[in-house]
Amino acid sequence: MIQLLRIDERLIHGQVATAWTRQLGITAVVVANDEAAANELVTMTLRMATPPGIKVAVKTVREAVSLFHDKRTAGLKILIVVDKPCDALKLVRQVPGIPCVNIGNFGRVGNRRGRRALTDNFSASEEELEQLREIARSVRCEVQVLPSLPKKDLKQFL
Repeated sequence: MIQLLRIDERLIHGQVATAWTRQLGITAVVVANDEAAANELVTMTLRMATPPGIKVAVKTVREAVSLFHDKRTAGLKILIVVDKPCDALKLVRQVPGIPCVNIGNFGRVGNRRGRRALTDNFSASEEELEQLREIARSVRCEVQVLPSLPKKDLKQFL
């Protein structure tokens, strides 16, 4: 069962690997990212960043959609991680039962031109904001870097 879909441009890192997996009792992390799935070194690094005892799968977005339709995943407590809103939108459209989309760290790395800073850890372009608006129409969306910090409803930023 999917516990959370997180948008985090760093994919699996300390916050995801420790704080979020513990808080949610996660038994499996699925990274849905076409670039990571195509890069053996990145895939290996993401697997190494995952805590022992937690299953990890690095899949293309299309493969992840298929995986979530497989009945064998029903008994797992799954955290999905994507690095951009467009991939989160694809999953929300095609995978039933996503209870919440969490925006953690997004828009801080790389080209920030054309992006508006919404928090210290969250910046987005108008196109990305439109994708997030569409997600928020069907799924609860929260901005929260760590589970120990207060949640903010995404709608207040849109």
